[in-house]
Amino acid sequence: MKMYPIAAIIAFSALTIVACHKKSTEAVILTDTSNLDVFEVRTAPVESSTDAADIKVNGVLSSDLESKPSFKTGGVIQRTYYKEGDHVNQGALLAILNMAEIKAQVEQAKKAVEKTTRDLTRVTNLYKDSVATLEQTQNAQTAVDMANETLKIALFNESYSKVIAPSSGIVVKQLMREGEIVGPGMPIYAIMGVGQSHWIIKSAVSDKDWARVKKGDHATVIFEAWPNNPHDAMVSKLADISNAGTGTLDIELKLSKPVDKLAAGLIANVILKPKQSGAGKTTIPIEALVSSNQGKANIFIPQDGKAIKREIIIDKILGDKVSVLSGLEGVKEVITSGAVYLQPNDKIKIN
Repeated sequence: MKMYPIAAIIAFSALTIVACHKKSTEAVILTDTSNLDVFEVRTAPVESSTDAADIKVNGVLSSDLESKPSFKTGGVIQRTYYKEGDHVNQGALLAILNMAEIKAQVEQAKKAVEKTTRDLTRVTNLYKDSVATLEQTQNAQTAVDMANETLKIALFNESYSKVIAPSSGIVVKQLMREGEIVGPGMPIYAIMGVGQSHWIIKSAVSDKDWARVKKGDHATVIFEAWPNNPHDAMVSKLADISNAGTGTLDIELKLSKPVDKLAAGLIANVILKPKQSGAGKTTIPIEALVSSNQGKANIFIPQDGKAIKREIIIDKILGDKVSVLSGLEGVKEVITSGAVYLQPNDKIKIN
């Protein structure tokens, strides 16, 4: 049996240990390297949402009954009976004209009737004596008829030489005063109805919000004068034409219940509550987007342990979520955290 020196045996053992350690280290490195190919990510479910979110706008209290009564004929205003801020009742006398000219026109028309009547009597007698012709008799009759019609016009104008309140309300503006010359149809007062049924809140909304709002939708109205006293209201009217300057569209709301103390011009905060219409829209967290361009975006979805790239069509941004028109058919969840570091078909681990 061959004998080896002790020193040689120790050296051989040391080499064997180093070799084994090297193989073990290489195995660990290989294992760690394979783990680096797996990306840890988080996912979020694909949700269904509606556009029924509240719409917050400002509004102004006004009245849907506004009248501007006027004289039918022109002339000099003799007297006005109300001033701005006064309450008037329907049928009240508001103003009268100086009647001198109008009465003269009535008398002139009466005299014309008398004259033409005499002429007709004389021509009729002459026609009986065969002195006047039938045409002359007919012309005389026509003159009488025209004079009577002119008298009717004068009497009608006389009866409308005063202004009567067409409805009850508050005089918000006196446009003409005593002694001024007024033409036919020129308003004398501006009267606003202040009955409970006449109060409306006028607001302006964007075209997208206008498309969501419908007549009959409910709203909450909070007047700035009473910030702790909300009132129920309902959309009563939607504008058909946008405002040229702002591009917004007007809406009107009616209060559901009477309110004791109101005044035109009160500022209100309006919270519109559109009714849900149609099917819900698909939404995902905004952090799921890894890129976007002109309404299109890319996302990743988990599938069989891999990150699969998908292109979606964006509808609009809803705060921290994105409304999606298409591209998520059959998808239940999307990758959120870690999505920006992924490449198509990368291996993933969901935390």
